[in-house]
Amino acid sequence: MSVPFQCPFCGVACGLLWEEGRVRGDKKHPATRGDLCQKPVYYPRMMDSGRITVPLYRENKDGPFREISWDKAYDILSSILKSLDGEEVYFYLSGQLLTEDIYVMVKLVKGFLKTNNMDANSRLCMATPATAYRLVFGSDGPPGCYDDIDDSDTFVFVGSNAAWTHPVIYKRVLKRKHDAGAYVVVIDPLKTETAKHADMHIQLKPGTDAFLFNAVLYVLYKEGCIDKDFVSYCVEGFEETLTTVTKYAPSLVSSLCNVPLSQIIKLAELYATSKKLISFWCQGINQSSSGVATNIALMNLHLATGRVGEKGFPFALTGQPNAMGGREMGYLSHALPGYRDVRNKDHRHQVESFWGIPEGSIRDKPGPTVMEAVDLILEGKIKFLWVVATNPAVTLPSLGKVWKALRKVFLVVQDAYFNDTVSFANLVLPAAQLGEKEGTMTGSDRTITLCRRWSHPPGEARPDWQIFTQLAERLGFGKSFPYTSSEDIFNELKQLTKGRVCDISEFSYRDLPRRWGGRWLYPNGSFPTPTGKARMYPIDPVQKETTGGQMILITGRTKNQWHTMTRTGKVPQLLKGEEEPFVAINPVDADRLGLRDQDTVVLKRGRYAVRIKCRVSHHVPQGVLFSPFGYGISFGNPINLLTTDTVDPLSFQPELKFTPVEVLGCYEETSCTVRKQEEGGVP
Repeated sequence: MSVPFQCPFCGVACGLLWEEGRVRGDKKHPATRGDLCQKPVYYPRMMDSGRITVPLYRENKDGPFREISWDKAYDILSSILKSLDGEEVYFYLSGQLLTEDIYVMVKLVKGFLKTNNMDANSRLCMATPATAYRLVFGSDGPPGCYDDIDDSDTFVFVGSNAAWTHPVIYKRVLKRKHDAGAYVVVIDPLKTETAKHADMHIQLKPGTDAFLFNAVLYVLYKEGCIDKDFVSYCVEGFEETLTTVTKYAPSLVSSLCNVPLSQIIKLAELYATSKKLISFWCQGINQSSSGVATNIALMNLHLATGRVGEKGFPFALTGQPNAMGGREMGYLSHALPGYRDVRNKDHRHQVESFWGIPEGSIRDKPGPTVMEAVDLILEGKIKFLWVVATNPAVTLPSLGKVWKALRKVFLVVQDAYFNDTVSFANLVLPAAQLGEKEGTMTGSDRTITLCRRWSHPPGEARPDWQIFTQLAERLGFGKSFPYTSSEDIFNELKQLTKGRVCDISEFSYRDLPRRWGGRWLYPNGSFPTPTGKARMYPIDPVQKETTGGQMILITGRTKNQWHTMTRTGKVPQLLKGEEEPFVAINPVDADRLGLRDQDTVVLKRGRYAVRIKCRVSHHVPQGVLFSPFGYGISFGNPINLLTTDTVDPLSFQPELKFTPVEVLGCYEETSCTVRKQEEGGVP
């Protein structure tokens, strides 16, 4: 028996088949055609290890958990939710949930609990490109799809080590390079695995990408390579953008970015003359306090050269398996299902009418983002936090503050696995995972896959949508949540997409996988904006600096581990070479600091410090450090103890790619340990 499902890891969303305990690629899947990486091959071995199987509860976070019934768990939840107002509660969801899970929670919270106090871990990865897409094109969603890889002749990877993080996409690019001689550019401060296979690696100074893109646009204009017809009929804002770009002459930017002038000229030539060019990018420019500006500066190149369809397009690589589905269903603090916005009166009324709730039920202001919620918890304004299928005790920045907030708030953790955040919880709810529940997910190229069930959840674990539905009934909303299956939910939620860019209203649950929006979202150069035109914006970036002897810390991924290792960390084959955290340092910096490979060092920012082994590596440039973020509290202080809560002013996505830190010898460790008692510490 073959059971189709979607890979539960990165946003490539490979179509898979489960066959009697083994996983293989689904050759009939339209997005990935049977390809896969090694992580899902081991999925059956991960499923049962370290599972939460019964509800657990404790009033005192310092005390032990005790097992309770689901009835008791619902009593606790309903009692608290009825006693607090909408501004005192908060819900933090995940791009690892099924679309049906997400939709039910969005409906319950934003429609019936009447609060927009909800966010998702997409705030850490896709909030920036989603914001940039909306500003430039009028809607979220990538303009093209994976099929376009097969007839493109140029690929530009920006801040993306796709060879590790999105390997199936990268293998497809390499096949195109091998078969048709496609040209590959990598723009990244690090010499990544992706860069090794590139025809040109632009190893720029961290945080200077927007300067580079401005210089490329400068060259395109000076050399007469603007697509004047496309700009005239399909774009607004070109003249204002050009006025700013003239300040960024290539000779100036070459020095500022620390890249050869010839590379800037070559990159401009590729955008000007390629038959079809796709720009892929990921967290290298998303996780930045200037991420939206950098995303837009890259999109400006596509608009100036008419590359938003058959000639190419900008393609943000999604980090999680259903971050696309979550965005479609409105799980970020500003959003509503169908790519709607709570600030739009018509959007609110459309959703209120569909849900059968009174006008004004949906608040007209976005809720706080997750980092703002942390501050509100510390101020005593948010008293209840429900975390679903994610691990903020490791993944959020400025962890000293986060831990303190997690200790203060009444915390519900709903997950399939015990993770670091559980150690801060009052109430723990056991959830089913892929293979044990059924529903849909949307991958990076807008393909929706139906994930079938082949196993029963262990113990008393339940599908997430069912947990939310049963709570809604306890709260007195049962008639509005009459679902008995994920198909019931899908058939409802799809109606809210009718007439929207992400329209799936005519899709059948039984006729998936299927891509919404066609091959290209905007094939005729018409965009869902008030004027029908896409918009260019003048970008005037600010150079980031370090002081004194500080080095720039960049966080990221390892090859085989995914997020905080709650599943992949249980597989010895995937752990090989990745058993413990590390920081990579350039040999020149190591020699200057008297460090040898595998020495233990202390990284310090302010009062916070992380003790970690160093790897001396030519893959990082001088003045830069690289460390993976996914190692939890059991490995010592996680690297995100050092990152700050500085965010992009438009997307509110945190800065995780430019943290100034000091590197100290181990002998100084005792002078800079975390003040656990003062800052909350680890329970």
